[in-house]
Amino acid sequence: MALIETSIQINASPEKIFSYVSSLDSLKNEYVVGVEADGPIKLGAKIKTRVKSTLGAMTEIVSEVVAYEQNKKFGTKTFAAPPASDVTSTYILEAEGGGTRVTLQTETVLTPPGMPSMPGMEDMMKKQMLAGYDAALAALKKKLE
Repeated sequence: MALIETSIQINASPEKIFSYVSSLDSLKNEYVVGVEADGPIKLGAKIKTRVKSTLGAMTEIVSEVVAYEQNKKFGTKTFAAPPASDVTSTYILEAEGGGTRVTLQTETVLTPPGMPSMPGMEDMMKKQMLAGYDAALAALKKKLE
């Protein structure tokens, strides 16, 4: 299991950041055509996200809220179809100065059994995922400051 972690300082309160990252609106982008939860967002809630690929194919992604500490921690586990691996992503919020240190941690198996692997592949995947998470946190900062 690989742990990928990155963080950023955002000049906003933990309350404001938690409210956003734990909302269904935070999941919406140009590829997401629908998001619904089986009830209020809380520990154990199931979230279904319908995504349209660039080729027009529709995919449904199912996640479960696995960490929920008001204004401190919000995490989801996304269930993947084999050969891909499930992914657990957690936002950790810590008041720091006049803002908040936002840490994004992701746990996953980078090369699950049955997936092709070659030397250096895990490091390459880890770097690509880290770059994506850094970009996501930068976008979060821009949106909330």
